[in-house]
Amino acid sequence: MNEILGRLRVLWDGLAPRERLLVGLAGGALAFVVLVFGLVMPIRSAMDHASSQAEDAERQVELMRRMKREWDGLSLRLDSVEDRIQRSRGGPNLLTLLESLATRAGVKPTSMEKRQSGESAKYEETKVEVSLKNVTLEQAVTYLASIEEADQPLSVKSLRIKRRPGRARKGEEKSVDLIDVTFSVSSFKPL
Repeated sequence: MNEILGRLRVLWDGLAPRERLLVGLAGGALAFVVLVFGLVMPIRSAMDHASSQAEDAERQVELMRRMKREWDGLSLRLDSVEDRIQRSRGGPNLLTLLESLATRAGVKPTSMEKRQSGESAKYEETKVEVSLKNVTLEQAVTYLASIEEADQPLSVKSLRIKRRPGRARKGEEKSVDLIDVTFSVSSFKPL
């Protein structure tokens, strides 16, 4: 190493003052470029990368917090439904309950048919398809609301509505729009 430094010293001493200035400026420029591109730029790039990763991590944390709130809400609702199912043991038969709710709502179902229901390890599902023909929207809504508000946990699914052209009923001057409504109702009992 001393030999290399000695040779560089001899070469430096052999340069004219003007050449020494030029070589010094070139060496300084080279040292500056090496410093900027070899040290400063990689550090700056690493800082930018770390900053973007921190922002991504913050977004993921916020997403996880929101998902946890949603999960907690769903878990509470599920616990509530499972509690209602446990309390409804020995409740009335689904067909009987639907007929009594229809009577209270002032509608007469055209048909009520038991359907194939899904299987679960914890619950027995009973599914009934209900058809209402030529009812008003108000009657249909009243009936569906009474099903949703029943003491026994019931679930209304696959609601289909077909509009009938307005017809005047006996004793009425104005035509009334009637609808046909078909939907499925499921009830659950613990096994």
